[in-house]
Amino acid sequence: MRGAIIYFSGTGNTRYVSEMFKKEFYKNNIECELIDIVKCNKVNLDYEFYIFGSPIYAEMFPDYYMHWVKVNIKNGNGKKAIIFSTQASNSGTGMERLRRMLEKKGFKVAIQKSIPMPNNYYVVAFNKNSKEEKFNICKEAAKKVSNIVKDFLLGEEYIEEVSNIRLGIGTIVYNFFNKYSKNWAKKKLSIDYDKCIKCKKCSENCPTNNINIAENITFNSRCISCQRCIHICPKNAFLYKGKGFEQYKLEK
Repeated sequence: MRGAIIYFSGTGNTRYVSEMFKKEFYKNNIECELIDIVKCNKVNLDYEFYIFGSPIYAEMFPDYYMHWVKVNIKNGNGKKAIIFSTQASNSGTGMERLRRMLEKKGFKVAIQKSIPMPNNYYVVAFNKNSKEEKFNICKEAAKKVSNIVKDFLLGEEYIEEVSNIRLGIGTIVYNFFNKYSKNWAKKKLSIDYDKCIKCKKCSENCPTNNINIAENITFNSRCISCQRCIHICPKNAFLYKGKGFEQYKLEK
């Protein structure tokens, strides 16, 4: 038995949960391959089951992830799937949209569940979790993953229901957020060139190729506000509204 964990992660939360899924299945002598969609543009459909995971951006999975799944995942042939989302709140709407897409492709979604993780969007909004809070949240996330894997292997099913009304509202909210995001980096970010070493780590890891590095660093209008660039910078050289900030790091 072999599974594929197909995920997108901006600052590391979803990657962390994906790695926990891999470890939990391995405890049951089941191999899972981690597939980061930023690094992969083709998936062989010869796995026995699939796990799909993404962060929630303003209620929904980002279009970047949804488009990748739509293009690269063709036919489920009745195979089982797990969908999980990561977000600072208790739940998000995006899983429902993905579930409906996957079921049209022939998948049988057995489990659909939200997994709260520490807030990684505090540079823009909401409170930053303390070190202790982050540790405890990640600990709870590990328990949720363990329970999901146990239920899945026992043939249990659980779908976190999302009403059509909430899905409709979530879609509207996300559409506004998506328009805002396209120029987020261009309007809000600048560079402290006394710190920047032009290592290109930000541009090479940007999922939408939104960052240009020449004499100066500039941005296109393809940003999805994943914030990977600002937290991955080895010198913390990015400025938000002209000010520095503490980079997001997970407490493992």
